[in-house]
Amino acid sequence: MAIKPRRLDINSRILQFRRTAGAAYHAWNANDPKGILESKDLKNQPQDLEVMAYFGDDVSRSYQIEQWLPVFEELNKTHKVSIISRQFPTTKKLRKLTSLPVNTVYDFFTLTELIDSNNYKVVLYVNNSFTNFQAMAAKRAFHVHLNHGESDKMSMTSRQMYAYDVVAVAGQAAKDRLKNSLIVSDENKEVVIGRPQLDLLQKPLEVISGRKVLVYAPTWEGDQEANNYSSVDVYGQKIIAAMLQVPNATVLYKPHPKVTTSPVLKILKAHKAIVAQLDAANAKDSNAKHTFVMGDPMPVLQVANLLVSDVSAVSIDYLYLKPQGAMLMCDRRSNTTEFAQVAPISKAVTVLTKENINSIEKIITEHIAGKVDRSSYDSMRNYYFGDSKPGSSITRFVAMVDDLIKRRDSRVSQMPTAIN
Repeated sequence: MAIKPRRLDINSRILQFRRTAGAAYHAWNANDPKGILESKDLKNQPQDLEVMAYFGDDVSRSYQIEQWLPVFEELNKTHKVSIISRQFPTTKKLRKLTSLPVNTVYDFFTLTELIDSNNYKVVLYVNNSFTNFQAMAAKRAFHVHLNHGESDKMSMTSRQMYAYDVVAVAGQAAKDRLKNSLIVSDENKEVVIGRPQLDLLQKPLEVISGRKVLVYAPTWEGDQEANNYSSVDVYGQKIIAAMLQVPNATVLYKPHPKVTTSPVLKILKAHKAIVAQLDAANAKDSNAKHTFVMGDPMPVLQVANLLVSDVSAVSIDYLYLKPQGAMLMCDRRSNTTEFAQVAPISKAVTVLTKENINSIEKIITEHIAGKVDRSSYDSMRNYYFGDSKPGSSITRFVAMVDDLIKRRDSRVSQMPTAIN
């Protein structure tokens, strides 16, 4: 006897109740009772918006969109922008950081209905979150992958990127990285925009005048061993100890946010030991103001005389911001050939490995004294960012969005069910 498949018949009111109840529960957990009504109000009262900046992750990853906020605010001067978050705590944090409208849309159905009802023309994505693909169900908007930095990490070569209509890249280095890492790439989707965040910098960190500023900015361990470029557990304490020996210097420790909450015991233990080193040094000399710095790295990089970092956006941003500065990079695996392939920027700087880490004091002293070969700095900056004149990146970014809006409107006007 044939077995009939079970019929799934969900009453629309029951479905709506489940969606509302789920949103209410998460809003209550976030101590945001008004949040439950937000998406309903947004959907029922369409606004004159053109661009959505989408962020689907929790507040621990909000740094990924935070660095884009000044850029989105600049874009808002010509094309109205709103930010849609999928989690209430993230929304609450972002509202404190920007004047742009930030709202929570908890469920998939409300999200797609919202995009259609507000007639968004471009949706911007700052990471590779799997929830991005829910927003990408909207058919009448261009979907643009921005990512949240320019680095040589494996995460910058996700195959998912080409699922978007447009892939915004910083420069030729990013284009080469994609071409060399993926069996299929699509240059037709790539648009070079530079690094717009670096054109809209916040005020530099206040430091003591007359003191050298030495910055150690390690990255986290990544989500898999192959993507682990962190030096915290292998070189971190030696680097800090050497920096603290430099006369008349202030040491700033600026780790990746995820270092401070790492589930890897060695990473967390090393991080705490470094903080203890700074505390001990300050106890001996309170005027030094050695500091464990949280938040945006840009104010720190602007004042750094020397940067020691890993494979991350920090090292590349520093090359852009301070071509007159001195930089060291850390290779945790001490494989110089592989390291140069992974991070082309390392060819322009001194690389720390297990072979030379015991000479770290001498290396730092020489770099502070100006014994730095900067002959390839300019060519490397151009390789990563293209035109690096101040203001050029934000101009290219706005121009990209402007072009997409015009193309979208033209295409929609030609469709059988055109909307305006």
